Order: sequence, then structure tokens, then C-alpha cells
Amino acid sequence: MGLGLIKNYRKWLFLGPLLLFIFDYYLIQNDIIRPLDMLIYQRLNSLESPVVTKAVIMITQLGSFMGIMGMILCIFIYNKKYALNCLVISFLQQIINRVLKFVVKRPRPDVIHLIEETNYSFPSGHAMAISCLYAMIIVYLYRSNFTFRYLLICLCIIVIVVVDLSRVYLGVHYFSDVAGGTLLSLSLVLFFCNNTSFGA
Repeated sequence: MGLGLIKNYRKWLFLGPLLLFIFDYYLIQNDIIRPLDMLIYQRLNSLESPVVTKAVIMITQLGSFMGIMGMILCIFIYNKKYALNCLVISFLQQIINRVLKFVVKRPRPDVIHLIEETNYSFPSGHAMAISCLYAMIIVYLYRSNFTFRYLLICLCIIVIVVVDLSRVYLGVHYFSDVAGGTLLSLSLVLFFCNNTSFGA
């Protein structure tokens, strides 16, 4: 029985980030996390300059529709089946994101927006998109025999973090928006990869 529980623990890993997402939502709804949100924004905003802004706008495009589709196309060239899995789960997270934004209706930060965004703020669509796809890549790398897989996994994590922070720097999201988006996508990927054939 104990061995069975150890073998099956992966099936429940998705609950960790899911519970953290719910906690993040609770902090937002009760306006508890706003001081931290503003502190992180102010720290990132202090780095603002024309050069930095141009670089950040390029980075944030990795989480855009074209950025995600471009990466899925690259995966398709290498592994068609896994690319289709990535496409399906990316489509699913997009639906979840739109529904949650409509339900929560959190306004965008009341700060200067360095790019134009028109819909609601929570959870961040870019954070969900980049986290979902790159978490799928991380799962694939972790289960592979690539010599430099751990280095590539670290690079994937860096991409997720940098894209998340780019949304805060640009003033279009609170930190809690991108944290929530990342946590929810991580939960989604863990659920599908450990309870279905998506991670195969």
C-alpha cells in the first residue's frame, strides 16, 4: 500500500499550485496583496528607460499568440505528437483564462501602461500561456535523456520568470496576476501530464 501511494503521488501534485492559486485569489479579493503588488511594480519601474522598455516589449512577445504558436511549431518539427499535446493544452488554458477574467473582472493596474491592453487583469494571459507551454517543455525534458536537459530546464524557468516580470514592468499586470497565471498553468500541466497521456 505504501509503495502504491508513492507511485501515485504524482497524480496529486497539481493540487499544490492549485491551492496556491486559490490563496493568491483570496489575497486579491481581500486587498491584502496590493502593497506587495505595488512594491514589486515600483522596483521594476525604477529600471525604466527607452532601451530597457524596447527589450522588455520584445521579451513579452514570447507569451503572445505568435510567440506561443512559433514555439509549438518548433516542437512540431522535432516531435509532432507532443506538439499537438502542447497545442491542445495551450488552447484549453486560453479558454480557462478568458472565463476567469470575465468572472473576476479585476481592473488593470492604475499606473502608466507602456503597452496597450484592454481586457481584465487576473489572471495574466501571457503568464498562463508562457507557463503552460514551457512547463510542458520542462516535463518533456525531465523525462528525456538529453545530456543538457537540466540546463535547458533552467532556461525554460528563466523564460517564464522573465516574461512574467515583463508584464509587471510594462504596467499591464500586478505581480499577483502573473503569479496566479503561472500557478494555474502549472497546476493544469501537472494534472494532464500525470493523469493522462499528455506528458507522453
